[in-house]
Amino acid sequence: MKDSTQKAYFQSIYRSVKYIEEHSSENLSLDELAKIAGFSKYHFHRIFKSIVGERVGDYIRRVRLQKTTIKFKTDRNITSIAMESGYETSAAFAKVFKEHFGQTPSEFSRSAKQINSAVLLSPRFVEIEPFDVLYVRRTGPYYIACNEAWDVLLAFAKDQKKRYKKNLLMKETIALGIGHDNPNVTSTDKLRCDACISYNDKSVILSGEVMSKTIDGGKYAVFLHIGAYEEMRETYRLIGDWIVKSGAKVRGGPMFRYLNRAPRRTKPENLRTEIYIPII
Repeated sequence: MKDSTQKAYFQSIYRSVKYIEEHSSENLSLDELAKIAGFSKYHFHRIFKSIVGERVGDYIRRVRLQKTTIKFKTDRNITSIAMESGYETSAAFAKVFKEHFGQTPSEFSRSAKQINSAVLLSPRFVEIEPFDVLYVRRTGPYYIACNEAWDVLLAFAKDQKKRYKKNLLMKETIALGIGHDNPNVTSTDKLRCDACISYNDKSVILSGEVMSKTIDGGKYAVFLHIGAYEEMRETYRLIGDWIVKSGAKVRGGPMFRYLNRAPRRTKPENLRTEIYIPII
């Protein structure tokens, strides 16, 4: 597919991607998803694979299964996790889980609940209202994909200010990173990373890879990481221990809020990042 054609189709296909990710536990049909994207069923299937890199059915299954991985650190049993993920029986869930991850849900659960440290982090708890963000998605190794996503998003923000006098990077703008996949069980070429900035100006016209979505409101446990982004994996491991020890009911994966205004000009040891874990 030509680059110009791919950019023209990007917004359409990612409407269906967003719908899949927001309704993954539901029974999703190819006809429904094609209609959301604005294509015939035949063309949708072909274009989806070209842009996303996976067949529609494979992507739906992967999204469903990835959302379960953090839930294994809670006291939910396998049957309840299966039901929450859209599977009618625990047996059906176990079959696709093992095919995808190479281990049974029971094996994964035992590993997920292992405590690796005597240190127990202490989060603060906040309630937030839903808010809208502009975001760019890139897929690949997190340390590469996230930087690429931010480059595209910041270039878009700069262009909006230059051409339309729209300042998307104000003092109150929230900068978030969202990693959708567990790097311990997902191949690096399939890791999904979103670079996000909050925005209120709905006159902004989306184009190319820049899309919009709503961040869920509700209760969050917030942990502060101080230091280089490359060291955040250890903090996140400790957060996993906190989930197991505290018995917290987790709603989904983490969001990373970057507190430094100019992180690329900040010394690594001075970087400050809040990790938001949605809880019930």
